Amino acid sequence: MKYYTHDDDDTLVMLTLAGDPSAYEVLVGKYRKAVIASALAVTKNYYMAEDAAQDAFVTGWIRLNTLREPSRFCGWVCKIARYSAINTLRRYASFLPYDSIENTLYAEDSAADPQYILERSEEKGEVAGSVEKLPERVGAVIKLHYYEGLSVADISERPPYLGSVYRGL
Repeated sequence: MKYYTHDDDDTLVMLTLAGDPSAYEVLVGKYRKAVIASALAVTKNYYMAEDAAQDAFVTGWIRLNTLREPSRFCGWVCKIARYSAINTLRRYASFLPYDSIENTLYAEDSAADPQYILERSEEKGEVAGSVEKLPERVGAVIKLHYYEGLSVADISERPPYLGSVYRGL
């Protein structure tokens, strides 16, 4: 096993894509805490956040070839972790009452309240369903801007036909 402790993210991503899994291990070790923190901000439960972080790293491994800017690996995988955390909350919401969640960190403001987070994620689900009903090109532009955070200028540089590549956003 090779050690790449001093290599930058660009190099580690390229080495991983070239078939060296130990480079991805370095990326995971380097950003594990940040990815868990991103998921924890959504779930407010450390164990759920760990699950979401693991899902994010697996998804990152599978979709690493879609990362356009390898130097932004951390932000990319943290965003995946947030989406995974939202999906985790949705998955458990129907059979896990709020008052029985153990090891949950509560804060005074409503933004940290798990019920508030679930309500917001349900609203986002309804919005996502409405976006899916739009024509494909319009929906893709909305997803790129609001879900992926791309600027209007970045979106305008994309090819005119965005295709089904963006359906999963």
